[in-house]
Amino acid sequence: MVWLRYFRPKASHYDSSFIQQTTLVRQIGDRIRSSLELSVVLQTAVEEVVAQLPVECCLFLWYFQDIQRVQVVCEAGDRTLSGSTLSNGTPSGGIGHFPLTKFGDLASAIDHGGLILRPGNASNRPNGLLGLQPGMQSCPIDPPGPLFGDAAVLMIPVEGQEHSRGYLVCLDSTRQHWSPDTVELMQAIAQPLEMAIRQAQLYDRLQKQARRERLVNQITAQTRQSLDVKKILKRAIAQLLNALEVDRCLVHLVEAPDELTDVAEDLGNSHPDALGDSLGDRGEGYNRFRRKHLFEVCRDPFPPTIEDFDTDGPITRWVIENRQQVVISDITQDPRIGTDNQEYRLAQIQSSLVVPVQANGTLQAILYLNQCSHIRYWTRDDQKLAQAVADQLAISIQQAHLYAKTRQQAQESAAQAERLSEALLNLQQTQAHLIQSEKMSSLGQLVSGIAHEINNPISFIYGNIPFVERYVKDLLRLLTAYQASYPQSTEKLRDLLEEIEPDFVLEDLPRILDSMRAGASRIREIVLSLRNFSRVHEANRKVVDLHEGLESTLKLLQHSIPADVEICRCYGDLPPVECFPSRLNQVFFHIIKNALEAVESVGDRPRIITLTTESFWHSPLEQPWVRVAIADTGPGIPAHLQPKIFDPFFTTKSVGQGYGLGLSIAYQTIVQQHQGTLECHSTLGKGTTFILEIPICPPTAPPPDAPDPSFAALRPV
Repeated sequence: MVWLRYFRPKASHYDSSFIQQTTLVRQIGDRIRSSLELSVVLQTAVEEVVAQLPVECCLFLWYFQDIQRVQVVCEAGDRTLSGSTLSNGTPSGGIGHFPLTKFGDLASAIDHGGLILRPGNASNRPNGLLGLQPGMQSCPIDPPGPLFGDAAVLMIPVEGQEHSRGYLVCLDSTRQHWSPDTVELMQAIAQPLEMAIRQAQLYDRLQKQARRERLVNQITAQTRQSLDVKKILKRAIAQLLNALEVDRCLVHLVEAPDELTDVAEDLGNSHPDALGDSLGDRGEGYNRFRRKHLFEVCRDPFPPTIEDFDTDGPITRWVIENRQQVVISDITQDPRIGTDNQEYRLAQIQSSLVVPVQANGTLQAILYLNQCSHIRYWTRDDQKLAQAVADQLAISIQQAHLYAKTRQQAQESAAQAERLSEALLNLQQTQAHLIQSEKMSSLGQLVSGIAHEINNPISFIYGNIPFVERYVKDLLRLLTAYQASYPQSTEKLRDLLEEIEPDFVLEDLPRILDSMRAGASRIREIVLSLRNFSRVHEANRKVVDLHEGLESTLKLLQHSIPADVEICRCYGDLPPVECFPSRLNQVFFHIIKNALEAVESVGDRPRIITLTTESFWHSPLEQPWVRVAIADTGPGIPAHLQPKIFDPFFTTKSVGQGYGLGLSIAYQTIVQQHQGTLECHSTLGKGTTFILEIPICPPTAPPPDAPDPSFAALRPV
């Protein structure tokens, strides 16, 4: 026996037979191309071959080299594979899938490719090579294959389907060999057939792509309508079941370690390792776990198999480890499953396509497509459609998880907000207490200074009262004596004059009265300064002279100003300023008081505090402003501490000496209450300057009942 490859020789002339053949091929090609359905195209082709050539059978097959299998897709003629039997008397099987080995002597030729010729009726031929027709080549082969028997075989290669090779096959048991005209005609028919196959495949790809996009769009639309994972998965796998015509479609949500812990705890276990034992009990916890993680749809007459599904099966473990598709045409041939797997046997699964559902490197679920009615060879389009659905499901699951997580975070945030609200209330109460303590501390220092200032004139007045009282009594006695002895002068009257010394009394009494008058004036000035400083009768905005506020502050701090500290006033021509006088005076008080404390720590350098005022035009805001600068010759502030000086509770003083709220309150007063700026410029070893700038007339004034800035929100760090 031999198998032959035929190579068409070049035509040297066109005769009438060639013209007839060309016409015939064109007619056959027109009929083949009349449809865009691949099955119709192939069936028309084999029927036309049988009609035009005297052959017993014509069929078309695809050879898949990667899996070494052959698919017979259609046949026509009197002698078909469906009705034929093998040499041992068993049916040949007809249309369907066959292993390449079933083609016997033709297997290696099919795998190698090219045109294949095999003579027929081998038992009646002598051994050796056949008489070759022009253009044919031959080589020895083994006995005839079991599928085609001993019929003469003519196989014309047809290119078309990706990852496979097509063959247009002619079978005839009455032929000894195939004539060159027959071979040439079959090759000519193969050309329009290839074109028709390409067109049909392109149409089929477009149809499948449209179906895939339609299915993905439906799932996307469902995702937008609902973020319920259960609803999305059930609808998606039901649509995929119908689209791919599979018998079972199942989704397994892969459990995260924290979810396993939750399930184990729900089932009464303290460790996830006990989950398997708990699920094995098949109690209420087991059913709850199944309902949460497994979703399945199936086609009649196949019953649901969720109860028998192994969430830790070999294919599941493999997909979790490798994150790749698993394509199994025959589960009995897969070593991971084995021939006696109870789960697959109970579910009657014959073929399986398993796709990981993953997004952003996270495995969300595993999609199982199972064929139970027959063995199925999954096509590339099947795999692409399943993968497209899996990708969309991954996005849907991820969005649903994010939505659930967002809702949980929102609930936690609401609870946290409530806790923070309570904490804020407690903080405000504590803040109010601290600020009140700071106020009382400043007030105590202020009262102490005022008491010291008032004590001097009062002490002087109090000390002079006995002398005035004695002088008045003496004068009264003298007047009484004069009344008794007038107009005669007696010895007693002369003694009384010597005792009283009226000349001295008349000289000293006016001086005492002047001193008392000066002390009383000093007391009045202090009281007026205190009133001007506090301005309790002017709580709202008022147009005032800032110089009066500075001077009132200096008078109240007079007791704290050492004799060696020089106060330099560099006052400019300031217009009246609309402000909160009492609050602005508090700012002056805190800054000047800090300056006095700063100059106390210098050595031999001069101790000077300079107050500078000026008005200027604020170009960006196009309005007049005033500037007050308070500079000292103290030691300065280190650079790393300067950004913190306006922070609440920040202080460099010892514990109990201050709360660190003075400058913070000052900052709030200038920036928030007066829409101005407060800056600090300090050079270590040279001194510090605080510069506050406020508009003469604020563009937007706070309401009259604006809260005291000391109780306002503290400036954030």
